[in-house]
Amino acid sequence: MLFFPSHDIALAHGVKHFNPPLAALRLQEDLASLSDIWNGPFLRGEVAFPQPWGWDWDTRKYIHEQYKVKNTQLPTDQELEFLRRLSSRETTITLVEQLKERLHDSTFPTPSYLSSTEEVEAFMASHKDYVLKTPWSSSGRGLMRSTIPAETLRKHAQSTLQKMGGIMGEPWIEDKEQDFAMLFFVGFDNVQFMGYSLFENDATTYRQGYLMSNEKIVSKLQVDRYKLDAIKDAYLEILHEMFAPLMGKPWQVGYVGIDMMTYRTSKLQEDESEKMLSISPCVEMNLRCTMGVVCRLWYDEHQQEGIFRISPMEKDGHFKAQFLTHLDE
Repeated sequence: MLFFPSHDIALAHGVKHFNPPLAALRLQEDLASLSDIWNGPFLRGEVAFPQPWGWDWDTRKYIHEQYKVKNTQLPTDQELEFLRRLSSRETTITLVEQLKERLHDSTFPTPSYLSSTEEVEAFMASHKDYVLKTPWSSSGRGLMRSTIPAETLRKHAQSTLQKMGGIMGEPWIEDKEQDFAMLFFVGFDNVQFMGYSLFENDATTYRQGYLMSNEKIVSKLQVDRYKLDAIKDAYLEILHEMFAPLMGKPWQVGYVGIDMMTYRTSKLQEDESEKMLSISPCVEMNLRCTMGVVCRLWYDEHQQEGIFRISPMEKDGHFKAQFLTHLDE
């Protein structure tokens, strides 16, 4: 069992052993077989031990005990803490700032890291429509938008400051068109670009992902292909530098998904004001496997278009993952 959906929550608590909620344990058990999809190299005997959903203290212990892997072959406490820090949404600031510098583009939306009550108040006062995000969360959780009462926001922010030391503040992007992600794999000595994922979220949870080729995803995004390629190439350099201290180890960092979105923004052209399609290149970085990775790998193997869905908890108390292809219609 290498699917640990409570990984992000465990990172938020920052403890060496985390007891997941019952619903997370049920999800973990019901969808355990998904790990076969992202562990192809292990199943083919190309690597010594499998890749977990994400690295934390519990997954390290699990691999040590279940696969008889020596602790000297696994991440140290210091390396796990390094990964935990990089998993924070605060890392999005570094990624966006480096993208701006490398691509000479100052238009990318940049979040703020707020580490005090005074900084939170100043941010709330200076933005009309915004969202506050906890530094660690899972699948869009930990978000509170400015449309709710300000006092509720202040209490949420204060609680997050006490528990996690800070909170993210971002201008709200109203005219979102599409959620998508760039997918990477950080291996023993390099970073590889895996491709794209296209997906839909509701307010707090992953709804579905699309099973389709990279070329079709890029076509559906309707954005400048050269700009996408430039962002991808910049990320390959940035991630290689970011994870350089963890390369050359007996273990691999693994999958990294950078969530993005396309959105409409007003731009004056000649005498008319029209909505132009723009890219927000780093909504957050998922330093773990994602359902987007599952979709990418499944499609690359089967070459069948369709939709991947995870059902809500059903009447029998179980979850179900479905790959719905055109053959099912």
